[in-house]
Amino acid sequence: MKLKKFSVPYTDDKRMIYAKEYLEKQGYEYTDKSDSSDFILLPVPVKKQMFDGLENKIVFYGMGDYKNGFDYMKYESYVLKNAFLTAEGAVTLIEENTHYSLYRANVLIIGYGRIGKALHNILKGYGAYITVCSRSSESEAEAVFNGAGHIGFENLKSENHADIIINTVPHMVLTKSELSAVKKDALILDLASFPGGVDTLVADSMGLLVLNGRRMPARYAEKTAGYLIGEAVSDIIKEEFN
Repeated sequence: MKLKKFSVPYTDDKRMIYAKEYLEKQGYEYTDKSDSSDFILLPVPVKKQMFDGLENKIVFYGMGDYKNGFDYMKYESYVLKNAFLTAEGAVTLIEENTHYSLYRANVLIIGYGRIGKALHNILKGYGAYITVCSRSSESEAEAVFNGAGHIGFENLKSENHADIIINTVPHMVLTKSELSAVKKDALILDLASFPGGVDTLVADSMGLLVLNGRRMPARYAEKTAGYLIGEAVSDIIKEEFN
C-alpha cells in the first residue's frame, strides 16, 4: 500500500502544523479532506473522540490505542529524540527561574530513564555536580559510570543539599517526608506527567518553589518537536508500507 495523501484535522497543538510542514517537505501531499486522505495525523496525547469518523482509516497518533493506527510514542528513536528536547526545555525553565548558574550547582535527578539520562548529559556539560536517585542496580552502575553520584529513594528523606531537584518519575516520590529534607532555597522541577511526582500543596505550605515542567518539549521547541513527529511518521511508513 502506498501512502501519499494525508490530513491533520486538529492543529490547536502547533506541533501538528510543523509535523505537516515536515511531511510536505518529504513529498507527502496534504489535503484538508479526511475522506480522500491515505492517512490521518493526530496529536499527542490523543483523545478518544478524535478517532470518531476515522473508521477504517490509517491513523498516526501519540499515546492511544486504535486498531488501524500507529502510536509514534512507542517508537524508540522518536522517544529518545523527544527526551533530549524535554531535557533541553527543562534546562531553559530552570535558568529562567534561578538566580545562580548551573555551573557547580548541586543537581539531583530523580529517575534515570531516557529523560533522566538526557538531563545528565546536558547538565554535565554545564559543569553541574549531579546526583542520580534511582532504584535498580543497573541504573546505579550506569549513573556512576557516567560520572554522577547515586542515592536510593530511601535516602530522599535524609538531609538534602541539592540546589536543584528534577523529578522524572511518574508517581508521587516527593511527599512531606522527602520535602522536609529539602533546602528552603532549592528549586524543584517536576517533569512527570499528571498528577506529577511532587506533593505541591505540602511544598507550597513549606515555602518551596516547585515548577511544573509538563508540556515539554512543545513549551520551548514547538517546531523541532513537530518535525520529530513528522519524521517518526515518515519512518514508520517506510518500515511498514514500503
